[in-house]
Amino acid sequence: MPKKRRSRANTKQIARERVRILWELARERALENPHLAKQHMADARRISRKVRERLPVDIARRLCRGCGMVLIPGRTCRVRVRHNRQTHVAVTCLSCGAIRRFPVRRQR
Repeated sequence: MPKKRRSRANTKQIARERVRILWELARERALENPHLAKQHMADARRISRKVRERLPVDIARRLCRGCGMVLIPGRTCRVRVRHNRQTHVAVTCLSCGAIRRFPVRRQR
């Protein structure tokens, strides 16, 4: 009996759901067991790469690019608003010291 193939869209949908589940698990465990949270997010990255899809922006912005730590303001990262050159938000990982900068634009 031949093996039934899933459609590409269905595979991507399943991958998105799994990434969301892993994100929720990582967020819950980030403070009590950071190593397990990092492992969950490494698995989520692996799944998204396998189906050739980016991590959702809301998840990607809350992860450290240096060490994979889940960034929780005040607990695992420091958040500052900076005004040199262009106004931006600087997020510093307290685990590895990596800095991410997000530009802030004025609303008109």
